[in-house]
Amino acid sequence: MSIFNPIKEEKDGVLAKRTIWSTESIKLALKGLEQGRKLVANPFYENNSQLLKGDLVFERTPEEKEEWKKCATDIVYFAEKYCKLMTPQGIQHIKLRDYQKKYLVFLTQNRLTIYLACRQAAKTTTSGIYLLWYILFNFDKNSLVIADVRKHAVEILDKTKKIFYEIPYFLKPGVYKWNEGEIVMDNGCRIMASATTVTAAISYTFHEILWDEAAHLKPSFMEKFYNNLFPTITAAKAKFMITSTQGGYNLFYRLYKAAEAGDNEYKAFKTDWYEVPEWNPETQTWEKRDEAWRRLQIANYGSEEAFNSQFGTDFDVDVKTLINKRILRNCQQNVEEFVNKDLPGVSLSENYYWKSDYDPASQLRKDYILLLGDLAEGVEKDYTNFNICRLTEPGSDKLECVGYYRSNDVDRKDIAKSLMELCAIQCDPNHTLLSFERNTYGELFLKHIEDFDEKGTVPGFDKSVLVKFFNESGTKFEYGVRITRGNKNDYCILFKEDFEKGRIINNNTIFCGELLNFSDMEDKGVWKAAFGHDDSVMSMIQFEAVKKTLQYKLMKQEFDSMTEHPNNETNYNPYSTIYDGLDTTGTYDRFIESGFRSIYDFESNESSNRLKRLG
Repeated sequence: MSIFNPIKEEKDGVLAKRTIWSTESIKLALKGLEQGRKLVANPFYENNSQLLKGDLVFERTPEEKEEWKKCATDIVYFAEKYCKLMTPQGIQHIKLRDYQKKYLVFLTQNRLTIYLACRQAAKTTTSGIYLLWYILFNFDKNSLVIADVRKHAVEILDKTKKIFYEIPYFLKPGVYKWNEGEIVMDNGCRIMASATTVTAAISYTFHEILWDEAAHLKPSFMEKFYNNLFPTITAAKAKFMITSTQGGYNLFYRLYKAAEAGDNEYKAFKTDWYEVPEWNPETQTWEKRDEAWRRLQIANYGSEEAFNSQFGTDFDVDVKTLINKRILRNCQQNVEEFVNKDLPGVSLSENYYWKSDYDPASQLRKDYILLLGDLAEGVEKDYTNFNICRLTEPGSDKLECVGYYRSNDVDRKDIAKSLMELCAIQCDPNHTLLSFERNTYGELFLKHIEDFDEKGTVPGFDKSVLVKFFNESGTKFEYGVRITRGNKNDYCILFKEDFEKGRIINNNTIFCGELLNFSDMEDKGVWKAAFGHDDSVMSMIQFEAVKKTLQYKLMKQEFDSMTEHPNNETNYNPYSTIYDGLDTTGTYDRFIESGFRSIYDFESNESSNRLKRLG
């Protein structure tokens, strides 16, 4: 093969671009430029000697053709032999870590992937290598890099460009366009960089999309963006790579967990802190991170939580959960799958679930029971959830959840009848209370109960089990508690204290799962599910409102009197003597008629009158 010499020798300069280039002729051109010689034809894009112009005719040697084929079929071979980056020691070959090799191969084998990476995992470099490999060894493919902000997307593209600079000419397509946010090759391939916007990926048909730091967008925007983007990916059968460090319980979390469980089409990949080596500047070597390294870093950062924030892959790290994360982790270690058990005389018993060691048919009637409920539509959306709890320790407000009712496909009317049957047949109405949130669905639920009660549909049902609360204005009592923006935060904080101190015990899987996700995502004191449901948690939080009612106090007083307990500072009840020897019949009506707005003022007045009579 003759080698074209591009150095200008003819006076008229008639030799131009119509020629066949090779690696050797490119080298001659570089040598001529270094010597200050003029070229007959300049093969370099915008005089950048690391980029070739588009549409050059380039002839590879037989050896170069074999190398091209090998690189096209083996991404790890390509990366380790030809990819270089600038380091403190100068331009160096990229030495892939084991997890990087696995991840690169993983990307070539799967169309939809989701990658959870710890920090410092060289995620940007690995993504850059794959993007480059994809556009070098394909034709007419469009790639898009999306990140939480455009700057991060540009950084990934910039990493790809820097690796491109250092590969040999026989692997390089010619360049049509080369700027901060886009590169276009003469093989018909391009890469674009964009911020995560609602309209991203609409202008072009993309065959490959990388969404980086997906977990670090506002949840509401993240959902909208994904819902707009994914149909275009599905329609084009495009390759879609989602990568991120942990960022709480959001869409990324749901997609990743579903991928792990095999419930969606994504394939999951994870890199933990111990897989990433640590650079030792003294020995100038990479060293394996071990438990001693982890303990040292925890000491350096001041806490395990701070360490996990920097190096962990736990999804709760960046979430402000209502319950302390350490307690949540302990809670998760003791979760129990509640089981269905027979409830004679109670309809919908298939929707009730109980602790494995609790026999509702024999124990409910003996226990002091609270039913705490959150009503929903019942059209396969949110769930109607009633936690069934019992008082466990006289002299305290300790509460244990022993069962729950849960459904999202049953009519409220049928649920009302079932709960009435539970209270009348399985529980003792004299020490059972039924509370529910008085939202739109709670109003309808109450109407069904009142209709059934008026017709005598459920014999033995005592309407006095329904808990009455002050209305918002504090002027009258009504069935059901109203959880509002004004009182929800207070109830949540009270619940937090009770749960963390072990005064509320609930270890069923649904409740514990919701509790992990119950957080203040925007740090505004607004507690709710970061995603999914929180019906079980909100039902339990209702206990803080129930505790303030006179009905609960009367039931609690009776429960306390059932078992003798030491009268010490730990469990001393300042109201324990208020009703001693007093007929409590009609007490609730007297409270309503008394004009007192505060239960505590009413109780104090009752106690004072009693002491006068005794005196």
